[in-house]
Amino acid sequence: MSAWLLICVSVFAFSCLACSMQKHQRDIFTAKISDKQSRLFQVVGWLLLGLTAVVAIFWKGASIGLSEWMGCLTFSALMVGLCMTYFPKKIKWLNVVVGGLFGVFLVVSFV
Repeated sequence: MSAWLLICVSVFAFSCLACSMQKHQRDIFTAKISDKQSRLFQVVGWLLLGLTAVVAIFWKGASIGLSEWMGCLTFSALMVGLCMTYFPKKIKWLNVVVGGLFGVFLVVSFV
């Protein structure tokens, strides 16, 4: 269950990093966003990726946790990359779906 939680947060983090890139901003947003908003997307994305690494180490230990974290990053980057390639305007909906899945997985993991 922990891998699914890491994937959900990583997808959101990679989405934030994609939103911070000027190349992708033209595809995602209808209006130009400010440099301050772009920087905020970048900071949130990197903080979330760092948080997922810390959580993975806390749950599984350093060796297995970091290996699982790298695997989760691979799949979440693939998901965001494919969404940005074929459906860049739908990245917002991907985040909504992943947020809902995160809530479901969080409730199931504590029950």
